[in-house]
Amino acid sequence: MPLTRKPRIAIMGEFSSGKSTLCNVLMGAKPLLEKVTATQLPPVWLSYGPDDAYTMGLDGHAYDLDLAELEQVSLETTEHIRIFMKSDILRYCDLIDMPGISDPSMSSEVWERMAYLADAVLWCTHATQAWRQSESGVWSTFPKEMRQNSLLLVTRFDKILGESDKAKVLKRVKQETEELFSEVYPVSLLQAMRAGDDEEKWLESGVETFSTALFEIIHRIIDNGHPEPGDEGKAMIRPDPADETEVGQSLIALTFERLMAIRNTPVVKVLPRRVAAGERLLRTERPTDESGPTQVSFSDQIMGVPDAPQMSRLKGL
Repeated sequence: MPLTRKPRIAIMGEFSSGKSTLCNVLMGAKPLLEKVTATQLPPVWLSYGPDDAYTMGLDGHAYDLDLAELEQVSLETTEHIRIFMKSDILRYCDLIDMPGISDPSMSSEVWERMAYLADAVLWCTHATQAWRQSESGVWSTFPKEMRQNSLLLVTRFDKILGESDKAKVLKRVKQETEELFSEVYPVSLLQAMRAGDDEEKWLESGVETFSTALFEIIHRIIDNGHPEPGDEGKAMIRPDPADETEVGQSLIALTFERLMAIRNTPVVKVLPRRVAAGERLLRTERPTDESGPTQVSFSDQIMGVPDAPQMSRLKGL
């Protein structure tokens, strides 16, 4: 049975690795408030909808939240902040924006207690010091089954100027993270944010390629998932309907809509035609146990040539 809730994608990495910029790129035409991306906040769980924001306390109770008072949210008493917005990416999945793992002023418990909720991780690593030992140490504590659905983004890749240097960095990171992530993608997130409607700049940023991979991961999680307790028998989760007055204005929205159309296009199977009486069979390749014979039928009468000689006469020539 497929997943009956939206996949939850955590955005993680060290301090100043590009997590907040990535979150804003994914949010498309609805970027987050600057206060929401502050470093001294607990995890921020983003979902689609018009509902009011709230905080989830460590006591298990939810408390109403005025986003103008974000600075007053306490790390000591709050598990996470839940914010609802009508944004392109949130039609397909929930995002959990985690604090930096290397923030010296914050205990790792702040993000560790939310990590179990994530189905996948988008890990940001700064290109000029990509995949540090501290990052490797934290990622090694995550469940191995999460690796196939997680992506490593080498951010600020435009900061590396030479093509040969870029190739060296990417080669090293891929070697050191082999089998730790589904794939590694170099991206320039600021370039993607500044692209606007310029598809050429969007493509140059590397975010288009990464977005395609993210779409596939979201639907892999759905297809291979399981219903939530009590949701047995419910239909597979589908994207929220687009509110065209508020979403569908970003390039990532166009990418996802295009891929969704492909995903929803039924596959037409062409069945082999029956061999008519009087037709002969010509084997075109050696059959195997797995594939069986591949055969092409043809008539004793050469089709399309009215005065053509009969095949039986050709045999005697």
